[in-house]
Amino acid sequence: MNITQPSYANMQRHLFSQIIRRFALISVVFATFLYLSPLHAQTNTSPQSIDSKRWREANTDVGRFQRGHADLLKAERGRTVQDSRARLGAYKEDTTAPELTEQTARKATLMLHADLLSSQAVSGLEKMTRNAQLLARQQATYRLWVEAVSAKEQLIIQRRIMEAASISLELAKRMEKIGNWDRNRVIDIEISYENTRTQLLNADQEAFNSRQQLFAQIGSDHWRLPAALTKPPPLTGLSELLSSPEQQYAELQARHPQLTLIKKEAEYYERIVGPAMLEQWRQQVEALIEPSGTWTHSISTLDRTKIIWNHDLDKAITSRAEISRINIKTKSDLHQAREHLRATHTQATDILDTMQRLYSSAEEEAVMRYSGMFISTWSLIAKAQAKMQTEISVAQGKRAFWIALLDMQAFLAGAPYMGPGKVTGDADTNSLQGKGH
Repeated sequence: MNITQPSYANMQRHLFSQIIRRFALISVVFATFLYLSPLHAQTNTSPQSIDSKRWREANTDVGRFQRGHADLLKAERGRTVQDSRARLGAYKEDTTAPELTEQTARKATLMLHADLLSSQAVSGLEKMTRNAQLLARQQATYRLWVEAVSAKEQLIIQRRIMEAASISLELAKRMEKIGNWDRNRVIDIEISYENTRTQLLNADQEAFNSRQQLFAQIGSDHWRLPAALTKPPPLTGLSELLSSPEQQYAELQARHPQLTLIKKEAEYYERIVGPAMLEQWRQQVEALIEPSGTWTHSISTLDRTKIIWNHDLDKAITSRAEISRINIKTKSDLHQAREHLRATHTQATDILDTMQRLYSSAEEEAVMRYSGMFISTWSLIAKAQAKMQTEISVAQGKRAFWIALLDMQAFLAGAPYMGPGKVTGDADTNSLQGKGH
């Protein structure tokens, strides 16, 4: 070996890390079976009955590679048996199609609704309504894009998990065939395999449906999605969390699509009715809602004959109450948006990253122990499967963060806060629909 090359241990770690990424290490024993055992062996076949020439040829093939079975596997990748039951086919992409970025998706949505850009708003309310619709369209598109890319990312990982399950089942069947395993042990592997097939089917359908919903939103399907969402930026790059809540709250009040109009309306009618009439109304209402010891207490309605009542007072009361509700909800939504964004960022960048590093270290250690024949193939497979399950959690964590950031940015721009568990288009008290005065 050339003495200028890296040490054997470093070369081995580098090689193993590359093989792990494609899950080829799971197939080490599978490749060994391809070389060292006849695939048509019967249950009662012993090594003595196997043609000695084939054994010598197999060992010669293994021996001519510097790192034994690991390098042999690299040469034998094309001989891996394909599992026809894992071929779903619902999610397919044209690899030559241009990649659909988030910005391109939003532009396509605006072009699809170009009539909103061309409409001439007459009143201030009509202009705010149109702007709210444009913002909602872009928010929905961004959310669909995040969900579609994340679904594709999880499908790619799930396919690797399916490959592991397929190899495990193939090895288990061969162990049973040569008499090393009984049927009960193989059944356990088959159950795990079928569960993995179900997970793959669900992931395939989720990726397909998410992509179709996105394409319907932008009006075109001649696109290819990115393979994965990017990792969240550091906290120093999140201006949404660095600005003070008080400053953001003041900006939200100034940017709210209705608040300015309602304030003007309330001030107008309050000047007409005067403070004396408003104070008389307030005292009457406070007397009606005295605390009660029972939930079944019936609250009487206001007796309008005891005060001076007119349409102007009714409008003043309604407008002022709506202002209070909007302010309270805006402040509550702001705190919720900030804390949800902070929590998803911590999960995606700290907790899940730490878990992924730990699982990667555990898998690398398992590879070394397997190479030294300290652990079995099944332990190696279990470590790799656990690591890939963590990769799915990481993908889901990235999805949660980017949606939380989207909801926060749209909220600061004037859209209703969606929050966790909601979908774009949910009814909201801040909606402009049906709020004309």
